[in-house]
Formats: sequence, structure tokens, C-alpha cells
Amino acid sequence: MNTQSQTQISRFHWIDRTKGLAILGIILFHFFQNYPERNQLISILDRNFARIGYAAVDIFFLMAGFNTSYALVSRSMKAGSDQIKVRWKSWLGKRLFRLYPSYWLAVILTCLLYYFFGRFQITSTPNFILSVLGLAGVHTQAINPGFWFFTVILEAYLVTPLIFIICKNKRLEILWTGIIAATLTKILAFYFLLENNTASYLFFLQNNFLGSYIFQFFLGLYWGFIYAEHHEFRKIDFQVSSIVFALGLMLYGFLVIKGINIIYMLGFDMLFTPFFFLGIKAILWKLEKIVSLKWILSFLSISGIYSYQIYLIHQPLYFVLLPKLTKSIQINSYLTILFSLFISLTLLTIYIFMFTKLEKILMQKLERVYK
Repeated sequence: MNTQSQTQISRFHWIDRTKGLAILGIILFHFFQNYPERNQLISILDRNFARIGYAAVDIFFLMAGFNTSYALVSRSMKAGSDQIKVRWKSWLGKRLFRLYPSYWLAVILTCLLYYFFGRFQITSTPNFILSVLGLAGVHTQAINPGFWFFTVILEAYLVTPLIFIICKNKRLEILWTGIIAATLTKILAFYFLLENNTASYLFFLQNNFLGSYIFQFFLGLYWGFIYAEHHEFRKIDFQVSSIVFALGLMLYGFLVIKGINIIYMLGFDMLFTPFFFLGIKAILWKLEKIVSLKWILSFLSISGIYSYQIYLIHQPLYFVLLPKLTKSIQINSYLTILFSLFISLTLLTIYIFMFTKLEKILMQKLERVYK
């Protein structure tokens, strides 16, 4: 096996494991966020896992951009062309075909979950329709607040062809366009914060449209070019990311000392995400050499492979399960947290297994029709 082949195989492993780490962080964040009893420990865990959850979402958007450009650039290089030539209509069709069946299956199962184990009520028909179509964002979401992620990923894939056209398939132009667009978004968010315009502030800050994560997505597009060309990240990528992270960390520490409220998404996401992403890859590469940790890495790989499905279905299970669990377990409050976490993760594993089996059957049937 040649070096290039080994690198490509390793690449797919670390991609899956990076996604696996990210989705585990989000699962734990949402567990503590939705835990009904708000004692001191839960508040601390909620606050700290929230930071992990925000960073994990950034990683997912970076990976979305990375996978997109890596696949397109690799295909063009294989064809002997230095220009990305893609039938964008076909490309978008394949992405939508990959996204929507799983999403609609998650919508159906979520509604059934609410109907049988919780309270299912359509308070707004237009919002429910938008939610089913995956266009609701976060403020008009009527089924699962976590579905905002689908809306923004959908936006990212829809504008990707336009990004390549505007930036003329040039990686540096893509990177700088992302930096400028993201900076303007942060400035707008800060402006509306000062104006006490909460709705507009939250719209530009997080969870509503691609602008909230545009730097992460564009950085992923840029690094997809780099990885396709070099089969590895360059030394300068690590150096620049480390310098930016160090500057961000010093600013973060200064604000903490001054007692100033820190809003992570107002720019620290741009300063920290590149370092987190490359740091995770470097750590995973070192862990691969430790034989005793192979089962953990395999678990992360599996979690990463099914990260999209896990994200779609995990939060509604907490909504209907946690209130009943905490009431039925009559023991020490701290032990209740541990038991609830164990039971929730066990049931989530079973739920994911059932979901992926149904998804596979659905995709097979749809592929026959699609062909």
C-alpha cells in the first residue's frame, strides 16, 4: 500500500472520530441542559458542557465545508483538471436526497414519540409546515429545537455552488470571504446587542442562519483544498491556528479578570475553532498508536458515522424521558443524575439502532424509485 492510500484511509478514520467526539459533547450538553432538577451540580455541568456543545457545533460546520471541497477537489484532480467542474444541479440533488429522507424519518418518529410518551400539540400550523420542510430555523421550530441545525446545513449546501462561482474556485479567496463575512456578522450581532434588539441580536449570533457559522464553513472549504492537494495539513496551518488561539486565550483571560461577560459566539468561535479542530486531529493521530485504546477509537468512529442521525433524534428522547426518570428514581440526587444518564444513553443507543435500520430500508426503497 502506498503512502497516499494510507493517508487517505487514515483521513477517513480521523474524520469519523472527530465527528464522534463532537456528537458526544452535544449529547452530554443537551442531557444536562434538559435535566429537570436544577441543583448546583447540574448548573455547573450545564454551563461547562454548553461550551463544549458550542465548540462541537462549530466543528460540525467546519467538517461540512471540509468534506464538500475535499470531495470536489479530489475528483477534479483525479480527472487531471485544476478547475472544479461540477454539475451543480446534480450535486445539490444528491445532497438533498441524502439529507431529507433521514430528516423526515426523524420528524415522524419525533411526533410519534411525543404522541405516545409526551404532549403532542400543533400550536401553529405554518410553523409546523416550515418545521416539516426543514426551513423553520430555531424561533419558528414546532417539532424539535435541535432541527435548527438541519436548516443551517441546508443553507450551506444551497449556497456552496455560489461560493465557488464568486470566489472563482480559489481557496484563498474562499478563506478571506469567510473571514470578512463572519466578521461583519459578529459586528452586526454586537450592534444589535448594544441596541437591546434581542431578536436581531440572536438572529445574527447563533442558531438561525448560515452567517452565524460562516467562518467555520468557509474555513472547512479552504482546508478541504489544502488536504486534497497535500494529503495532510501544513505546518503553517498549525502555526497560524496556534497563534490565533493564543491571542484569543489572552483576550479571554483579560475579560475574565475584568469581570466582563464573555459571549463565545461574538468572535471567540473564530479564534478557537481552527486550533480545536487541528488539535483534535493531532491527538487522535497519537492515540491511534496506543493499542489498548483501539476499542474507544472504534466507538468514536461508529458515533461519527451516525452523528447526523444521532443529532436528529437524541434531544426529543430527553424531553419525554428525563422528567419521568427523575421522578421514578427515588435515591440521592447525585446518584439520580448518574442513573438517569446511564439509562438515557442506553435507550438512546437502542433508539439510534432502530432508527438507522429504518433509515436503511427507507433509503433502499427510495434509491430504487430514484434510479
